[in-house]
Order: sequence, then C-alpha cells, then structure tokens
Amino acid sequence: MRLSEVLRRLEAEEIVPASNYDVEVRNVCASDMLSDILATEKMDFVILTGLTTVQVMRTAEISEAIAVVLVRNKLATMDTVNFAKAKGIPLARCRFPMFEACVRLADLKR
Repeated sequence: MRLSEVLRRLEAEEIVPASNYDVEVRNVCASDMLSDILATEKMDFVILTGLTTVQVMRTAEISEAIAVVLVRNKLATMDTVNFAKAKGIPLARCRFPMFEACVRLADLKR
C-alpha cells in the first residue's frame, strides 16, 4: 500500500507533507511506548502513536520510519513539527483511536 492510501484510509490531516506519496508502506508499528518502536524489526513502516513530543520524531528518524501519524486527534508540539520538517519526515494526525486506525490498515499486506 502506498503512503497516500494509508493517509486516505486514516482520513489524516497532514501537518508536515510527504515529499513522496508513492513510497510503499509494508507495515505499521502502533505504540505509545517509544521503546517498543525502537525494538521493532519491521521495515518500510508507519508509526501510529498518541505521543506528541519531539522524541517521537527522533524515534522515527532512528528507526527509519516512513511517516508518523498521531492518533486521537492529538496536536504535535512546535518542536515536533519543526524537527519533522528539518528531517523531512511526514507527520499527520487522524481522529481515530489507535485500535480503529489499526483496523483501517489491517489489510496492509494484502
């Protein structure tokens, strides 16, 4: 599934737009624990989280995530937005709770 389709399914509002919406997303890592995200062995993934601090973007950078989507309509801090812009990491938010966001992406690998 392409990043554009992930954002469409989540009805996501973009905060920091992607430079490439055709990138292939093969996995999702959904967690509010940054250590879980860092421990994942997934590749080509999007992070779903309710955390809004700059540490989320640092985690995305380190783990080479494709994008970050904030769930539950959370608002990112300015530091988070500025870091995402500086590193070129797409950042969006959606109104759905994490479980529903996961369900909307459940057939990602099909």
